[in-house]
Amino acid sequence: MAAQTVPGLPTLIVNDIIANWKIEEKLGEGGFGAVYKVSDTTSPKHPIYALKTERVNAPTKVLKMEVVVLRFSALKKARATHCCDILDSGRALGFNFIIMTLVGTSLMELRKTNKIKEKAFSMGCAISVGIQCLEAVQELHNVGYLHRDLKPANFCICVDNVRKIYLLDFGMCRRYIDSENAVRRPRWASGFRGTQRYAAISCHISREMARKDDLESWLYQQIELTSGELPWKNLEDTVAICNAKEKSRTSGLKELFAGCPKEYIHIMFYIDSLRYYDKPNYAVIRGLLRDALDSNALSEYPYDWEPAAASKAKTPDKPPAEQNAKPQ
Repeated sequence: MAAQTVPGLPTLIVNDIIANWKIEEKLGEGGFGAVYKVSDTTSPKHPIYALKTERVNAPTKVLKMEVVVLRFSALKKARATHCCDILDSGRALGFNFIIMTLVGTSLMELRKTNKIKEKAFSMGCAISVGIQCLEAVQELHNVGYLHRDLKPANFCICVDNVRKIYLLDFGMCRRYIDSENAVRRPRWASGFRGTQRYAAISCHISREMARKDDLESWLYQQIELTSGELPWKNLEDTVAICNAKEKSRTSGLKELFAGCPKEYIHIMFYIDSLRYYDKPNYAVIRGLLRDALDSNALSEYPYDWEPAAASKAKTPDKPPAEQNAKPQ
């Protein structure tokens, strides 16, 4: 082991062994933990996975919630297709760890490094990606959990299939149903959860989050992946960001949806119509995304990061249809 870089957490080095897992490479670290590429020493083929570590005394037990959601919830039984598998979990050398599916590049990084369209995806790619991300959110909601931190950094492509997208980082999840599968009563006030740029308005004003709020975060992500930016991207004050999001429903509507298909506006008004206890109709949103593909004569594939897309001539997206006011 090398010296500590995260306070209270030993840094593992190549060839260190944790349980049955051999360290191959360090992939990154955050405030309370790190991520490594590891191989399974018990298998002759030495398959590769990801090892996530966390300080035992971390103020927020992120890995514990990851295990609860991915290993002990009904996600596996439901055959969720956009969630990683957890193969092992435990404690070693003073830190907690989990072993899970190794994933590829995040949508955040893919957007920033896209060679087809600067700081965004081509419209067909963005819409197709949005459909997959929506499916991932629905899978999580179907087993009784809210994510509460949806953003491009928490969606990654599969290592072996660049057209498959995984939802990650369940540390901020909250179970929204009780033991009888009824929606829990909202608390009088709830602390801020998530990332300011993508957080729902309810989160900014300390309201209990619901399924509709995950969808609002998904939509902000979808707009950014399509157009390359959100109007409040340079703001830091949470009140100012909240005000900008509220403004985007009225006088700021055109700015928010610049460069996006008109169907996104319909999606926003549908999400905004939902209340705390409402079950979203995910099929309605998927249908609007499909309509956006059809009305703009777009293809879903290849994705922008595929070699086939990079080799194509760089032709601009077909301009989105004229944006209208609130749907009737």
